[in-house]
Amino acid sequence: MAVAGHQLLGTAGRERAARSASAGLNGRAFRRYVQAVEDLVARNSDRLPQRVAEELRSLLDAAGWLPKACCQPGADGYRRHLLYGDPAGRFTVLAVVWRPGQGTPIHGHTAWGAVGVYRGHPSVATYRCSGAGSPLPVAEYDCSPGDVCHALPGIAEPHRVFNASDAVAITIHTYGRDLTSDPAAINIPLEDAPH
Repeated sequence: MAVAGHQLLGTAGRERAARSASAGLNGRAFRRYVQAVEDLVARNSDRLPQRVAEELRSLLDAAGWLPKACCQPGADGYRRHLLYGDPAGRFTVLAVVWRPGQGTPIHGHTAWGAVGVYRGHPSVATYRCSGAGSPLPVAEYDCSPGDVCHALPGIAEPHRVFNASDAVAITIHTYGRDLTSDPAAINIPLEDAPH
């Protein structure tokens, strides 16, 4: 089964995902990042999403660790590539590749997250929910390689990611849940959220 070009794995394949997805990744920087996130999650660190975002910034500063196969965009929508699935199901690392014009609907998340720009210049628009249920724009940010942010679970801070540039953009996402069988399960589209 595939979603947006991503091969999905059953729960039984979680350990295989942890080994095989990271096996093609180049170098110490990614292994160091995964170890740092494992340590933070195991300690149930205060301000976990922010601390993971800080670690992600160090990974983004390293060159050449993301394999070419994980830089391939999808034809019909943005593509998620599984980079690492924690064997205990505590977190997942994905590369998301955006062609020009591709983006998400307005959404929140089912778990904490840390996101950083690996390549390109995607944009993030933030919203607040109005009493009438229609999202109201708050701000828009043009992002650059090395920029990081974090997200809290829920729909209190709805946002949208899109690539308005004329080149492919790649973002690295770490989410605090197992997404090896369904990477799209991280998103709560605003129209599905209770207001």
